[in-house]
Amino acid sequence: MPIAVHDIVQITDATHAWFPCLLVVSEVKSWGVQAWAFVPRSNDGRTPPGQAYTRLRWEQVEQVGTAVIIPGPEPPEDAGGPGA
Repeated sequence: MPIAVHDIVQITDATHAWFPCLLVVSEVKSWGVQAWAFVPRSNDGRTPPGQAYTRLRWEQVEQVGTAVIIPGPEPPEDAGGPGA
């Protein structure tokens, strides 16, 4: 089954700095994928959640599933909203 956007891949290349991370595919390219890992909010709340991206060649990854929940970007802190 071909790898698609929102699939989960694992880095299988032991020489890659992020080995053996699980990542969500954001783009499929002819040479491989661009994928990201979710970075949670820091324990003290000062660092917001985010996404760390990397590019991987086909031979560096293996598909392991499909993401069920895809987090969206966090709104800017000064975006207003309730109580603003």
